[in-house]
Amino acid sequence: MRHFQKSTKLDSVCYDIRGPVLDQAHRLEEEGHRILKLNIGNPAPFGFEAPDEIIQDVILNLVEAQGYSHSKGIFSARKAVMQRCQIQGIANVEIDDIILGNGVSELIVMAMQALLNDGDEILIPSPDYPLWTAATTAVTSQPTGSPTSTTWPAKSPPTPRALWLSTPITPPGRCTAKTYSNKLSSWPGSTTW
Repeated sequence: MRHFQKSTKLDSVCYDIRGPVLDQAHRLEEEGHRILKLNIGNPAPFGFEAPDEIIQDVILNLVEAQGYSHSKGIFSARKAVMQRCQIQGIANVEIDDIILGNGVSELIVMAMQALLNDGDEILIPSPDYPLWTAATTAVTSQPTGSPTSTTWPAKSPPTPRALWLSTPITPPGRCTAKTYSNKLSSWPGSTTW
């Protein structure tokens, strides 16, 4: 088989949940150990299932969803997201504001490709979900500033392009304190996505 060289922009990209950690998990499974996979973002094994309304909309729209859908996602799914925003009191979210993808991994990379230039730095809380750091490194070809609540602002880049806030933070599933989130979002020159 022909060997293809990977891009050098991936030299500094690390994504441990697809590397040695996963290899070790596979070895343990082959030995008969049960592995609880908390890293894959699949909520179904933990009892988090889609609401009946979404399931019904998916069933009703299967014929329309056999080929490509609208570039922003299937209308009924976007409508369900908009309705959920309304229930939660999130103001000014219109259906055209909602973009759905095949999963958060795809959307993280799409957002970073659209918003970051080579050399841009983005603040990502530490510890973080490995995809955030890996995607940022691949897109900007530069390591990411990663302040923690104890090191901020001393160890933060002086002019970040953006600030990534997500709570709960995975791993380890902890919620970001509101005071820390507010402090980070007020960082001069940052744009919260």
